[in-house]
Amino acid sequence: MSNHIVGFNIRLLEKMAERDITQADLCRLTGLASSMVSHYCNGQRIPSVPAALKIAKVLRTTVDYLAYGNHSQTSGTAGRSSFVAEDESLYNAKSIIYECDINEQAVINKFRSLNAEGQTKVLDYVDDLTSVKKYTVVLSIP
Repeated sequence: MSNHIVGFNIRLLEKMAERDITQADLCRLTGLASSMVSHYCNGQRIPSVPAALKIAKVLRTTVDYLAYGNHSQTSGTAGRSSFVAEDESLYNAKSIIYECDINEQAVINKFRSLNAEGQTKVLDYVDDLTSVKKYTVVLSIP
């Protein structure tokens, strides 16, 4: 990322506040040094792409939003909506659009209302559920 990105720190701080994540939390959850997170938050530095991807993942947003303020959400039709997820590959970041029914969207909205600790617990629970065969469905690809 280049240093011409304006407002990264403002969007970073806004997302941290939305998620109720402190600088110390962000350091712990991303593995980034506290001095670097401090520089990002006060606008003295712009993170590298790998660091920005870690931050975006923890804050449940995209690097595009943090860097430029672009929202990567689109509306669907007939009670469905789409959201964009970042591919976790550091150098091959592409967007994948998933369609959601109304129940899936409700789960996503509730998930987004949780702080980082709550989200981690939900993900751990989902991992536990999906590891038990009786709770999973087998998807057949035509």
